[in-house]
Amino acid sequence: MSDPPDIDTALAWRGRTVRDEDGNELGTLSELYLDSETSRPAWAGVKRGRLRPTETIVPLSDAAEDGDELRLPFDRERFDGAPDIDPDVELTEEQERALHAHYGRAWAGRSDEETGDAMIRSEEEVSVGKEVKPAERVRLKKVIVEDEVTRTVPVRKEKIQLETEPPPEGRIESVEDLDDDPEGGRP
Repeated sequence: MSDPPDIDTALAWRGRTVRDEDGNELGTLSELYLDSETSRPAWAGVKRGRLRPTETIVPLSDAAEDGDELRLPFDRERFDGAPDIDPDVELTEEQERALHAHYGRAWAGRSDEETGDAMIRSEEEVSVGKEVKPAERVRLKKVIVEDEVTRTVPVRKEKIQLETEPPPEGRIESVEDLDDDPEGGRP
């Protein structure tokens, strides 16, 4: 058993595919669990599917990078037999003991300090960098997306208005009697 990875390494592993020693896909690395004594990531949750609300907890000390994936040093059967844990609930002492026993790891139990007012602090850091991704094929796909938008839009339109002018001097009996020339002259 080697040392657990440092926090930066473990954070970079989140979202990666996890495989067993034979190369079988186990799931995606999601949550990290810190060792209360060293404050290093000692365990990680592996999300096995979208429909499964629990995670399978695995030790990180023997995890190894294999390209963009992680490889764990045990077979699928041991992984499938591990107790599933609700990621939104703190591990109980029984669950910790069961995990250590399942993976053959020594467990000393919690000290009085850990069960008292002590707490474990965890935080994430952002690092900015450039990473070259392998080339991939892409395909454009047109999809319809509906958005509700309230907006004032200026609208121009043409209107027809009737303007009246006073009649010319003299009596007009028909429209034919009117001049086309507003000045009164004929061609």
